[in-house]
Amino acid sequence: MESWGGLTIDTGELREVFERLISHLEQTKGRSLTLHEDYFYSMPFPEIYDVTSRPPAPTIGQLTESWANLQRGQGDTISFELVWLADVLKALGHLT
Repeated sequence: MESWGGLTIDTGELREVFERLISHLEQTKGRSLTLHEDYFYSMPFPEIYDVTSRPPAPTIGQLTESWANLQRGQGDTISFELVWLADVLKALGHLT
């Protein structure tokens, strides 16, 4: 079995994926999107990635809170904003 060296993602390619997906959303759902759910289950970090242990107990997240945090653009949380964006993107993915 090969050792895991990690997944390397080029940010330019990631940007292209975002652009493609946002364009698709606009074409299929319009420029304004309504999410009808607000609360969701969230798995805590770092336990979410430890699949050798028992699954962690889920916590409760809120899409309106994640979106509000992204809109504020709090400079000291810029890296964690990717987690909030992931919350919103997951919900958008479930619109289909």
